[in-house]
Amino acid sequence: MAPTSALLLIDIQQGFNDPSYKGRSTPDFEVNIAKLLAAFRAADNAHVIHVAHHSRSEASALHPSKPGVHFMEYAAPRPGELVRSKDVNSAFVGTDLESVIKKLGVQRLVVAGLTTGHCVSTSVRMASNLRVVDHPHGGVAAGHKTAGEIIVVADATAMYNWPYAGEVVDGDTLHEINLATLDDEFCVVRNTEEVLMLLDGAS
Repeated sequence: MAPTSALLLIDIQQGFNDPSYKGRSTPDFEVNIAKLLAAFRAADNAHVIHVAHHSRSEASALHPSKPGVHFMEYAAPRPGELVRSKDVNSAFVGTDLESVIKKLGVQRLVVAGLTTGHCVSTSVRMASNLRVVDHPHGGVAAGHKTAGEIIVVADATAMYNWPYAGEVVDGDTLHEINLATLDDEFCVVRNTEEVLMLLDGAS
């Protein structure tokens, strides 16, 4: 039997269409999210989990009072799919997501969404530290065989330009740097096609 898999989609919300978000990386982001969703929805022993950010700041495009809080149409949940909301960067703070993933028996947690340097990175680091799946990343499983893995999908996550030290760092650079600091330490970084092959049973 194929390992139990879950696709964790983080903050794919209309607020990121706000003009204040510029210079996004990953031009095929939307296409790849749609591919992943279609594959997980069709796969045996697979789950889809959607997380939305509900900002505490009324000025944010992701505040619950704003239309931007809604999911992008191409990533909208279907009936029966799990949906959780958060008001901090990590999807595992103030939610029951850790217990949900463990109760589902997830062995392969696949993470995609927005943004690479903020809620994606924070959630992946915490998922790894909490060991929501039995993973080998970062050498924490030395001495015993692990059954699972955490995957971040490089071409189904994205980052925007961000100010730092009086300069603006471009989204592509930040995306690459954040993936580099996650890979092999908190997760393994793969692309969409590799994940689709895994779902099809390829090693």
